[in-house]
Amino acid sequence: MVMRWSLGRHIAVMLLLAAAAAITVLGLLWLLLGMPRVRAAGPLKPTDTYDAIKIALAVVAGVGGVVALVVAYRRQHLGEAAESREHGRVLTERFGAAAEQLGAEQPAVRMAGAYAMARVADDWLRERQTCIDVLCGYLRMPHPPEPPADEEALTAWRREREVRQTVVRLIAAHLRDDSPESWRGYDLDFTGAVLDEADFRRARFTGGEIIFLKAVFVGQGHDQVIFDDVEFAEGSNVYFRLAEFRSGNVRFHRAAFTGGWVSFDSARFSGAEVSFREAAVTGGEIRFEDAEFSGGLVDFTGASLTGGIVNFAEYHLATRYLTVAPARFTGGTVDFADVADFTRPPHFGLRTVPPGLRLPAGVDISDLP
Repeated sequence: MVMRWSLGRHIAVMLLLAAAAAITVLGLLWLLLGMPRVRAAGPLKPTDTYDAIKIALAVVAGVGGVVALVVAYRRQHLGEAAESREHGRVLTERFGAAAEQLGAEQPAVRMAGAYAMARVADDWLRERQTCIDVLCGYLRMPHPPEPPADEEALTAWRREREVRQTVVRLIAAHLRDDSPESWRGYDLDFTGAVLDEADFRRARFTGGEIIFLKAVFVGQGHDQVIFDDVEFAEGSNVYFRLAEFRSGNVRFHRAAFTGGWVSFDSARFSGAEVSFREAAVTGGEIRFEDAEFSGGLVDFTGASLTGGIVNFAEYHLATRYLTVAPARFTGGTVDFADVADFTRPPHFGLRTVPPGLRLPAGVDISDLP
């Protein structure tokens, strides 16, 4: 709790500081003038009396000026504090109203709540992470990954799907360079979310924890999750651990992996096409430990592996005394045949090429790490 001084104490402190400053200045002048001695010049003359009165009045005026300055400062300080409290109260009310809209029964009201919460996040820097957490929390709410057969239920499912897509678009828009208010560097938690359409193209992940833990990516044969031209920079950690890629397409076209790491550990690829076409891996790490490729395709056509690490191999976590199993190829296809630059090949930890793993011509699996 911050202690606030009374007006009297403020004035006393300011007067003491002013007196100390005056004494210091006079002392310095005395030293600069060679420390002259003060000599008595006889009885006081009328002019000397007038001069003394002038000095006294000047001192009184100076004291009054100090008091006026302190009073003005206190008035301004109290006004700014009141304005800050009012601003905080308005933002709190806006936050509550937006949260209430997100919980409404009507889809249109929920959609309006998503926009309102995004605006609060833009205006409220101190609680921006909280606002982002609320939007991500909405996406974590249960949602059937497949459309229901019943016509009435299908209509409700589609409306809710549109609200969820709106939330994703709002988040993605704040991760791009042209966003007036950037949300880069904040945590995004999509744990368990069902995503059948999300466009993150041109987003930049420059920090924070981006969590798709146990998320389900589904689609009806279209490009539903797009990370084209995205940059995963130093300091960003993106988790797709235990995520399920089920049908549809997930694109990382021309994505730049320049730092941090992206984890697909224990993820399941069972029908989706995950494309890293023309992606550039120059730093950081992409991990597929214990991932299961039982269908679909992971395509690295035109990708450049010139730095960083792409790891499908067994992984040892020394600090936890655990070993993560290598990736399992039981029906899916992981295609490196048309990689543009294989300077830093992936780690497989295998002696024979499993079915579904395609390597560039002339590359022997035994020569890889």
